[in-house]
Amino acid sequence: MLTKSHLSVCSTQRYLNLLHRYTSSNSSQKYDDYNFFKRSILATDHFQNSLPRLPIPQLDKTCQRYLAALKPILNNDENAYKETQSILADFRTGDGKRLDAKLRQQNASNRHTSYISKPWFEMYLKSRLPLILNFNFFLVFTDDQLQLKPAARITNYIISSVRFMNTLRSNFLDPEVYHLNPKKSNTDQFRKYLRYVPKRFAFYGAVIQKAFPLDMSQYNRLFNSTRIPRTDCDILQTNLDKIRHIIVIKRGHYYKVNVLDNNGDLLPAEQIAAMMKYLSEDLNEEENQYPFGYFTADKRDRWATIRTQIETLSEHNKQMFKEIDSSIMVVCLDEDDLSKLERSRSKQQLADYVSGRYLCYNAVNRWYDKSFNMIMLSDGTLGLHCEHSWGDGVALLRFCNDIDKDANENNKINSSNYQTIQSSTNNCIEKLEFQLDDKIKNEFQISKENYKNFVSKFNVNTFQEPILGKNLLKKSSLSPDAIMQLGIQMAYYRLHHRFVSTYESCSTAVYKHGRTETIRPVTHETKTFIEILTKSNNDQLKKDLLKKCSDKHQQLIKEAATGQGFDRHLFALKYLQEIESKEALHRIYKDKSYQLMNHTILSTSTVASKHIAAGGFGPVVDNGFGIGYLIDDEQCGLLVTSYLHKELPSFMQAADESFRELANIIKA
Repeated sequence: MLTKSHLSVCSTQRYLNLLHRYTSSNSSQKYDDYNFFKRSILATDHFQNSLPRLPIPQLDKTCQRYLAALKPILNNDENAYKETQSILADFRTGDGKRLDAKLRQQNASNRHTSYISKPWFEMYLKSRLPLILNFNFFLVFTDDQLQLKPAARITNYIISSVRFMNTLRSNFLDPEVYHLNPKKSNTDQFRKYLRYVPKRFAFYGAVIQKAFPLDMSQYNRLFNSTRIPRTDCDILQTNLDKIRHIIVIKRGHYYKVNVLDNNGDLLPAEQIAAMMKYLSEDLNEEENQYPFGYFTADKRDRWATIRTQIETLSEHNKQMFKEIDSSIMVVCLDEDDLSKLERSRSKQQLADYVSGRYLCYNAVNRWYDKSFNMIMLSDGTLGLHCEHSWGDGVALLRFCNDIDKDANENNKINSSNYQTIQSSTNNCIEKLEFQLDDKIKNEFQISKENYKNFVSKFNVNTFQEPILGKNLLKKSSLSPDAIMQLGIQMAYYRLHHRFVSTYESCSTAVYKHGRTETIRPVTHETKTFIEILTKSNNDQLKKDLLKKCSDKHQQLIKEAATGQGFDRHLFALKYLQEIESKEALHRIYKDKSYQLMNHTILSTSTVASKHIAAGGFGPVVDNGFGIGYLIDDEQCGLLVTSYLHKELPSFMQAADESFRELANIIKA
């Protein structure tokens, strides 16, 4: 169980108790079509207690998989490989064996959670690095189908977000399930059948139909939640009191906007639209001289100290923090004139700019500690900037998919009725202002300068071309994910003629309190294929090797998704030895090869959703790349971040050439 020093809501059980209190106190709230999504046939938590537990891999298998992943990135350094083999053999029969036994014993005593949950939370919360670029990520919705004014569009998404929240907390949100055969299992008939399966067997009743329920324990952190900076280790705080308001940030000012009435019901859509119209179009204040977004972007210990100093100044300041921390969500109204940018920049430059905007630019108008900032640009582009410690992509993606679908299909505000709405505060908007002394103002200038120096090194490029698509790859029985990963490796190899540590995130949400496992895409098969490209003109040989790359990658995906990678196991053993047992680390963790493996040059992740246009994150190391990638039926795309200003354009060019070469091989 996570201790109170790490999480203010310290366990799933406590959250459920609080949730029961919340829903009981709101039992008079009528379940209607305006405040809620359609009521699910199955309760949201129908599968939660029956989810299998995340398995701990066998130590021998973990060691074998580690060596297999290590060998290609050693680039034929046999001495280093033999040295690691020797160290690993000692670990496997000594410290590793003892620590593994202890880990399994602890796991058996904590059946309510997973073995990785506590160390993974602490990994995030104990890091003292700034959240932006190091951890936080962003997602951008596809273009507005309704072509509404920004204030109208954001109104619909606020309403859909609250509808999602209400339905979730009422336990009526459809459970998250991964359907291998959706035509068969994603049906009302399937759900009705599962209602009669006892809850303790519900997961297995679904699996019989090739439907895999996913863990939903992270969803409670979506709303009324924030990461509070504390010295040495932050905390996550979720407020389940009757909170009625969101926070809107404009020009660095903070506005408390009530969107629920005293009974917890959504205010009429027209009333919310009137307030958003006022804030977006009519409010015209000078930019805040001391916006706290710069503090939230700074190193965590520094921000923790400053926040404590601000709270010490007055009870008023404590209340201002409470209003922001407890708010349902944060909405950021940005004011860049993108129409001018469209005239002065290419389409790619504009995409690069927008991506940077969502990831790290404009700290004036952000509160990076919140679970997510919903950011509306001046042209109506909408997306989320997400804090990462509380949860992973599965929860955020489900939220994005549901509210985007709802806002477009069940929109309460449209072009017609928006024109008739007069902007108004409706006596529901309150400006929040902090009381600052000269010391805090001086600290602000330092944090602002820290931010500018940090993000000035950041670069982003995007790439999207109809070179490769799923349709082409399916004809050749090739895995789209495998080919995208291969293209990324080829691009780096074109520039440096070596193979490097590459990380691909894979969800383990099919298990109770699962987080992620790492896929290591650089394999003996990919190394062989890439090296043969310059040595042979035999197209059939290349096709055969390409198929082997794809098959191997699919094997690695399956292993990772079923908890059979090696990274999390080794990480948990390291945590157990170093943090819990306070022992000196075994040599395996000090080995140069282990350092090499964990110096991630190519950090990659993908998102597959028709509701998401782009997603991205920062590079993990100074000489690396953060690579978000997408592939649909007819095209593929990359969103690449880096601190390597001169090298990034070369990498993008190499990626273009690599994907074209792959397409030519497949078509030959």
